[in-house]
Order: sequence, then C-alpha cells, then structure tokens
Amino acid sequence: MPVDLRETEQPNPSPASPARPDGVLGRLVLPDAPQAAGHARAFVRLVAAAWRAAHVTEAAELCVSELATNAHRHAAPAASAEQAEQVPFELVVLRRGDRLRCEVHDGDPRMPRPRDADALDEAGRGLFLLAATADEHGARATPHGKAVWFELVAWPEED
Repeated sequence: MPVDLRETEQPNPSPASPARPDGVLGRLVLPDAPQAAGHARAFVRLVAAAWRAAHVTEAAELCVSELATNAHRHAAPAASAEQAEQVPFELVVLRRGDRLRCEVHDGDPRMPRPRDADALDEAGRGLFLLAATADEHGARATPHGKAVWFELVAWPEED
C-alpha cells in the first residue's frame, strides 16, 4: 500500500543526510481510521530502508501496527473538530544513538494498560506483543495527550 507523503514531513533521504538535531527521521499524520496501521507500517518501512535499518523492518512494522491500532481503538476521540486538528494521531520516527524509536502520539492522556486476555479473545495482547518484540517500550505524557513508543537496536554503536 503506497503512503501519500504529501501530508507528511518527508523522511530524511539517507544516512548521508544528517538526522535533524532532535533525531527525527520522519513524521506522518495518521488517520483516525483502521487504515492507520497500514499507513504506519508503510512509513516505517520507507524510513528504515532509507536509513539502512531494513533488518529491523519486520519488528518495527509489527510494533508500530500495534501502536497505531491501539491509538485508533482506545484513544478518546477529540471533543471538537478544532481539537482533532490540533492533536492528530501522529507517528514520529527517530534515531536515538544505535536505536530506531517510533512514537505514536494521540490526544488522550490515559496511559495504556495491559489487559488479561483469555485464550479465545481476539484482542488485548498488543502490549504483550510489544514487550516481546521491542528492545524497550513505554509511554509518556505530552502537553496534548501521550506518546506511546518502542525502540529497536538498528545500527552498530559506532555508526
């Protein structure tokens, strides 16, 4: 599925281009719709390939898909159209030393909590999957809600 990058900050094209001082490799505004996960996966794939981190693409796609799906399913909807425009769902992909970090921002201040999923439940395992796949993960409060994030070791430390 191609990602329409017209409404995004273009990812830095390659490791030859220095990362921005804040480490941001790319940003993508995500729709509050089931398609958010597919857009997030495609964008992470694009950024990882551009930054020679394709070896972590599969894990990154799995984790970012969980974060985008959780934001769509569980984040409280904006109280107004104006608030929705001010606090969209957003994927931010960063480089933090040897790690690729992906953050999904939403306007809901409630922090994610793991659920006790029964064997036959079709949902409720996302945070456990994140914990099993990512090298680190967590959530932090932001001025407009929260950011849920994960990190994967993607580059040699001396890179």
